[in-house]
Amino acid sequence: SINQSINQVPTKPAETMTTTTTLEQNTIINLKGSVAIVTEFFFTAINSILYQRGIYPPETFKREVKYGLTVLTTSDNGLLHYLKQVMDQMHHWL
Repeated sequence: SINQSINQVPTKPAETMTTTTTLEQNTIINLKGSVAIVTEFFFTAINSILYQRGIYPPETFKREVKYGLTVLTTSDNGLLHYLKQVMDQMHHWL
């Protein structure tokens, strides 16, 4: 994992190269992956706004774990369908 690579203290130059390579491989994000991450983030952010502003009833949201946090996402089928269309378009634009 990244934390393990960061916490390793190399004692020889060869270990420095190995540790750096391992760290670089764990932190590379390609363009396709970053679009998916941004799209998922916006989906989660929109759900959070809809819940916190009371735009949709609280009972229409379910708890999920994303980014190491518990977040609320809608379970309303109509809203999910609409958000999927918006996220697909945003994915295309990015």
